[in-house]
Amino acid sequence: MSETTRATESTTGVERRAVWLHVHVPKAGGSTLRQLLHRNFGQRYYNSTSLLETKQYTREDVSEIIRCHPQFACISDHKFSLDLPYDHAEADVYALCFVRDAVERFVSRYFFHRHFEEVACLAQRLTFREFANLELVEGFAHPQTNSQIRFLNGGLAHDNLEPIEQTLTTGRVFLFPIERFDEAALALERMYPSVFPDLSYVRANVSVRDGEVAANDIAFIRERLQADTPLLSLAHRELDLLLGRAFPQVDERAAALAEFRDRCQRRFHNFHAPAPREPLDVPAAADEFSVDANGTESVPDTAPTSP
Repeated sequence: MSETTRATESTTGVERRAVWLHVHVPKAGGSTLRQLLHRNFGQRYYNSTSLLETKQYTREDVSEIIRCHPQFACISDHKFSLDLPYDHAEADVYALCFVRDAVERFVSRYFFHRHFEEVACLAQRLTFREFANLELVEGFAHPQTNSQIRFLNGGLAHDNLEPIEQTLTTGRVFLFPIERFDEAALALERMYPSVFPDLSYVRANVSVRDGEVAANDIAFIRERLQADTPLLSLAHRELDLLLGRAFPQVDERAAALAEFRDRCQRRFHNFHAPAPREPLDVPAAADEFSVDANGTESVPDTAPTSP
């Protein structure tokens, strides 16, 4: 019996199943993760998408989804929060969620919407500062749109971490920073090898930057998005704890991380063959998600980076 794909038998002798729910915070690496989940779960994976990102399911809604769809072992959805039925009568429920530096996420979302042709978005006709003022000062956006805390706690408040911290006590919530995607993927592979046998990746759905963001505009949004900072710190702490359990020896962790990035590199070059004599290095983790004073991400052209 594997770690989580088939959970331990209940007292009635009926084997319980495990269900992994990807709580998909918009613009936090979810598109890349969805591809990995599909590869690892195959036909037992379901990707549910919605343009109404802030209309979230209740715990009862999710419980009914799990009961009615036993064919799925993993589901991704923007409509999940961390308020999930961890005490479900028929399944062991696990939550997987990535969060992101709030400033980087806001900048990425602006440029994503500028090129989102399916829907006419305000970002397509507003400058970055106009867009930021409309959402962060005038309150045009739904409160959950720019608050990852509010998104994850089911809309309770933009600064209330307590419900999120309470879910972590179940031992079934995996909350990670997207800036350290490689380490998170490696830890999941090590701790749950039959569930996640291969999380090597090629980055997906990267927002196209067709302009620069001034340093004073970065300062403008950072001042208004500070409430999410404790959430990112919490995600870093959770990842450190999992890495410590997965790799008690630092040297072993470093070697495993180098091997993981080599797998990502080879996967990337399977689809993007390098030019002759072109180096195949993958940039160091610290450089993969850097944002300069203009708000521009540093993204190499010939190697994979964190989602």
